[in-house]
Amino acid sequence: MAHAQNKLIWLFILFAVLLAACSAGVSDTVPAGENPDPVADSAFAATAVAQPTHPPLDPTYAAQILEMRSPDVPDLPFPDNPDPAQCGIPIEWGQDDPAYLSGIYAGELVQPTVLLYDSHLRFNITAQAPHGTAVQVLLYQQNPTTDYYLVKITGADQPNEGWVPAPFLSFEPVDG
Repeated sequence: MAHAQNKLIWLFILFAVLLAACSAGVSDTVPAGENPDPVADSAFAATAVAQPTHPPLDPTYAAQILEMRSPDVPDLPFPDNPDPAQCGIPIEWGQDDPAYLSGIYAGELVQPTVLLYDSHLRFNITAQAPHGTAVQVLLYQQNPTTDYYLVKITGADQPNEGWVPAPFLSFEPVDG
C-alpha cells in the first residue's frame, strides 16, 4: 500500500512540475484533421490540439539542461525538442493496444537496448529493455519536434517505467 501511495505522490509531483514548466499562452488550435500527432487514429485525433507560441530557445537554458544531464544519457539519432520548455502536458493514454520498444531508426537498429528516461528532458535513464520488448503505454506527451510516451515494461521487475521518444516505440510487433 505504501509503495502505491509513494508512486502516486511521485506522479503527482512530476505532473505538477511539468504543468508549471509548460505554462504558456495558446495562440491557436489545429483542427483534428490537421493534427501532426503521429497516432492520428488514436483518441487524440478527435480533439483540437493547442499550438503554443514560445520565444526562441535561450542558449544558456539549453546549456544548463545539457549540463544537468547524466553522462550515461546518449545523444539521440534523430532531432529532439530544441527547447524542452516547449513541452506538451502529459495526458493519459487511455488505450490498451500493445506497444513495443523499437531501437530501429531510419531502417537501422541503432539502439539494441532501448533506454527509458525520467522525463522528456532525459536527465537520467530510469529503465531499459531489449528492442522488441512489450510495453504498456501509460501517458502521452505531444511536443514540438519529438513526442514522448511514458511506458511500463510488461512483466519486468522494477524499475520498469520511463519515458521513451516516439521513434523508439512501435504499435506493431518488431523483429528482435
